[in-house]
Amino acid sequence: MKVVYISGSPRKKSNTDYLLKLTLSITGGQFVKLTDYQIEPCKSCWACQKLGECVIDDEMSNVLIPMLLESDGIVLGSPVYFNNVSAQLKAFIDRTWCIRGKLENKIGGAIVVGRRYGLESAIGAINSLFLKHEMIPANRGVCGIAFLKEEIIQDSEAIGSAKKLGERILELWGMLKYNNTQK
Repeated sequence: MKVVYISGSPRKKSNTDYLLKLTLSITGGQFVKLTDYQIEPCKSCWACQKLGECVIDDEMSNVLIPMLLESDGIVLGSPVYFNNVSAQLKAFIDRTWCIRGKLENKIGGAIVVGRRYGLESAIGAINSLFLKHEMIPANRGVCGIAFLKEEIIQDSEAIGSAKKLGERILELWGMLKYNNTQK
């Protein structure tokens, strides 16, 4: 199983990264930090609708989109900024418009970290991406309460939820794999 873990946190060794890597330790996969890639915002040119691919020549088109297409699961993580995902993750989400219909039935997971407010809105933004792409959300999402560096280690509920997300992804993968062998 190929799972891509994508961090929208601009901070190095962030609380979001901690939870993503914890879930990754259950499923295996690849960790991607969006700040390590050059990603232009969507220009809403709609050229992708005619060409079948994004016309922006950057690392989103050349590296990240191929990674998404080859994956079996995608877990997105973000800190909560103004009751939503980070600008880095939002740019990434918008740029997936060009691959509509190509992520169908991949497993999705959502992880957000914030300060008690805005968590549900950020989870909703990520789950909206999964639903738009007809992906299978593994669960409603993981919400961590933290702000300061390494503060997430005090949130035992989020740590437990991150582990359960990994277990759920494996469970869904097993069901999908079994279903595909029965056809």
